[in-house]
Amino acid sequence: MPNGGGYLDYRKIVFLFGLISFCASAFAAPWDFLRDPVNEIALANPITAWIVFLVSIVLVAIAVMAFNRKKSPRLAWVAAAFAIFFAKRLLIVVDIYVSPGTFMNDAIQGFFDLLMILALFVGIFRK
Repeated sequence: MPNGGGYLDYRKIVFLFGLISFCASAFAAPWDFLRDPVNEIALANPITAWIVFLVSIVLVAIAVMAFNRKKSPRLAWVAAAFAIFFAKRLLIVVDIYVSPGTFMNDAIQGFFDLLMILALFVGIFRK
């Protein structure tokens, strides 16, 4: 059979089928296999929130002590970033007990993350 202009050979058919299958699976929900582990981790959210909150206290304390030793503007920005991280974690812990996880939504957490990244960016790249 000649491989001329109007013919579809099996390689083109397999390629098209593979492309359609890939697109369909990409738009379906390729992360479905993560649902069970995420639900299990969600059960441990209060414990994890407290652990990360305590770590954030330690991080901000270390950053403030480093700033007190060497009065560098860069260290001030890094300390500010860790202070923002501490404030975020404090609000998350309070949110678990006051308004069962409804106040600190993704938009607010994203805003805190943006502030932390900006503070770290200024601290690292400032002359």
